[in-house]
Amino acid sequence: MFAETANGAAANGARDDADDASSDDARSDAFEDALGAHAARFPLHRAAFENDVDAVRALLARDDVDANARDDAGHCALHVAALRRAVGATRALAASARVATEARDARGWTATRLATDRRARACVRALVEANRAREKRLAREIRPEMARAVEGVGDFETRAAWRFGSRVLAPLIKMVAPRDAYAVTCVGKKLRIDGELRGIDSEALARSMMPKWRRGKFSLIYDGDAGERAALWFVDHESREVVNAMEKPTRRDGDDADAASTSDAPPLTEEEMIDAITDALLAEGAAKKKVRTEGFKFAPVKGWIAGKASAWIGGRKAEIWEATAKLARETVAPGGGFKLDGSFEEYVESANDARENVVTRAPLGESSKDKSGLNIDDSKDTPQRLRKMSARCWLVRDFPLKASQASQILDVLERANKNAAHVNRVVKYWCSNHENMFPVKIQVPLMLTIYAQVQFKDFKALDKRAREAKLRDGFFEIPSDYRVKSVDEMLAEVEERANRDMERIEALDESLDVDNETEEIRQLRVELERLAKNTSGEDEGDDEYEFDDDDDDD
Repeated sequence: MFAETANGAAANGARDDADDASSDDARSDAFEDALGAHAARFPLHRAAFENDVDAVRALLARDDVDANARDDAGHCALHVAALRRAVGATRALAASARVATEARDARGWTATRLATDRRARACVRALVEANRAREKRLAREIRPEMARAVEGVGDFETRAAWRFGSRVLAPLIKMVAPRDAYAVTCVGKKLRIDGELRGIDSEALARSMMPKWRRGKFSLIYDGDAGERAALWFVDHESREVVNAMEKPTRRDGDDADAASTSDAPPLTEEEMIDAITDALLAEGAAKKKVRTEGFKFAPVKGWIAGKASAWIGGRKAEIWEATAKLARETVAPGGGFKLDGSFEEYVESANDARENVVTRAPLGESSKDKSGLNIDDSKDTPQRLRKMSARCWLVRDFPLKASQASQILDVLERANKNAAHVNRVVKYWCSNHENMFPVKIQVPLMLTIYAQVQFKDFKALDKRAREAKLRDGFFEIPSDYRVKSVDEMLAEVEERANRDMERIEALDESLDVDNETEEIRQLRVELERLAKNTSGEDEGDDEYEFDDDDDDD
């Protein structure tokens, strides 16, 4: 009987082993089927992985193939080609109009960044070349689009008043910061913006530590009636010269300074430009710097007693809204971890083990010594001290100008004032959320306690007689006796001026005598000492920077 029991146990064990083996085989078969199904669902990704250029082109010619689909690893086919350093596949994909060369993978990376991280120079160059070709096509397309946008704004005159301010540094900012008022005129497809602020006067700076702002009349003139030949002219009324602001320079920042400072130096060829941009990207690396936002809110400001806060702006009652968020600076690098030196199936299998982005965080405005390397998904993060930033809008109902139209004006104004881009982001956000109200005044943070403010004033619709007078008087025409110069010539002059300014500043630094303090320096020192005294010891909790509600009508 014992023998029978033993034999039965052995038989049961054999059956269990057979069942386990069968189960393992079934799981293995299921896994293989899953891998095979992935390859069948994403044939373009497989062709890119294997650098099969003919297959890539054939698949791109098929309407049933999604050229920008993400696979189960979160990559488009172009990302796969970049990761694999597959030069031929990268070129074929980037050259296709169906492929979005700036598309991001599931972790937020473009193919160019991934190729840079893999040090795949030929792939980076192919992507740079493709992107430049697309930029040129878009530049041709943007002219008629801009003409339609300007025409839709209507016929009017207004002023866009611009200034900097600060709740904490108000006296100091008023001493050194510039302000200007841009006159905006629009008739049909024609737009003109006039201003005066020209930048720092370096000659005055050589005599005083306090910056003096040089002023001189200039205009931005756009004539959409010219169609594809339409230009955005920057007109310098001091030098009596004009330059097309929509013209692309043939050299880029960082090129050889000696060549740039010689106006008759031969421009870079397109191939040289592509090589220079490629080298710059590889030198910079794949890591990108960004600002992380937490707790974003956009809501009406509460009044002192009850209800919503309001103010009178230019004779119109405006509601005050505020956007708040906590910010921290991050440096993000690809985590990697994909199996790229094996088969396509191994790459697919490795997706489960891929690492998340590597994130280095620091509170906005902190020094580099406070940075610590952290993983974005690490639940054991030390709580970060974040900067609380806020932006405010003064909103008027039934204003004759729409927020979308103001955004189009700011698009042009960015050519003269780069900080207009910060304000324009707020306006574009407002366009998509509250079209029935117009932001007549906007304050946005630039750095820590410093904010930029733009306010639309003195809006006036133009009647038929006023429109005809503007056109008859040549208001939107370039003066015939002004000289037209190229963007490259202008950049060379700017660089030469910057070099002269730097020499003046260095000479001033060498000649300063600390025992001979000027009145301006004394005022600056006293103000900084007062601010340091008032803010010392306040290093607990979150840092909060808010704006004043002042209505500056100057």
